[in-house]
Amino acid sequence: MSVPTAPEGAVLRAAQDAPHVSIDALAQPGRLLIVAPHPDDETLGCGMALAAALAGGRQVAILLLTDGEGSHPNSRKFTAERRIAIRSAELNSALETLASGQTIPVVKARLPDGKTTDRDAARAVNRLYEHCCIADANTIWSTWAHDPHCDHRTAAILSCMLAERSHATLWSFAVWGRFGKRPVPDKLSLFSDSRFTGAKREAMGAYASQMGGVIDDDPTGFTMPPALFEHFASHPEIFFHER
Repeated sequence: MSVPTAPEGAVLRAAQDAPHVSIDALAQPGRLLIVAPHPDDETLGCGMALAAALAGGRQVAILLLTDGEGSHPNSRKFTAERRIAIRSAELNSALETLASGQTIPVVKARLPDGKTTDRDAARAVNRLYEHCCIADANTIWSTWAHDPHCDHRTAAILSCMLAERSHATLWSFAVWGRFGKRPVPDKLSLFSDSRFTGAKREAMGAYASQMGGVIDDDPTGFTMPPALFEHFASHPEIFFHER
C-alpha cells in the first residue's frame, strides 16, 4: 500500500456535506464488536466512537485480525516476535486511554499481516464465532472493503459473515480508503465527540512504532506522515452503514 502524504480524496470531499450520526445510531445497546486488521486501526478509524460507546454503557470487544508484524518487515534489530510484542503493548496502552478504566477484551485471530485473502475470512469465521464476545455482538464495526489494503478488505468480508450469522447491525469505517480515488457510498456519515478528541490523540501517540523513531533500521517500513497524524486526530470519523 502506498501511503499518501496529504489528506485528500473522493471520500473526504463527499464527507464535507455528510450528516453527523449519534453514538445511539452507530451502536445499539449491548455488545459492540470492532474488527481491526492491525493494532492502531481501532484508534485511527473509530477511536472517538469507541470511547463514546463505552461512555454510553456499551460493552466493547475487539477482534484483531493480525498482530501487525508486517509494518517493518526488513528490520534486523526488531524480529517479527519483537515487533508483535511492541505492537501488542501499544494496543494495550491505546485501549487504556480510550477505555478510561474499563476492560476491552481482545480476541486475536493471528492471521499473517499483509498476506490475508478472502479465503482466510471464510476459514476463520467458525473458530472465531466460538468466542462469546463475538457471537453475542449486536453491532459490528469494521474497516471498509475499499480501504486499499488486503487485511482491511479481509476484515470487512469477515465482519459481513459474522454480522449475517449473528443478525448484527454492521457499519464500516474508512481508514486509508478516505484518501485517493474511491467509490463513495450513499450512506456516508460522520461521527465526532469533542469529549474524546484528546483521548484519541493520546491513543494514537501510543503507537510510537508506527509514528517513526522506534524501529529505525527499515527505511521501507511504515511511518505515519505528520499531516495524516493530524488529520486522523482532528477529522470526524467516517462511517458507512452496511446492513
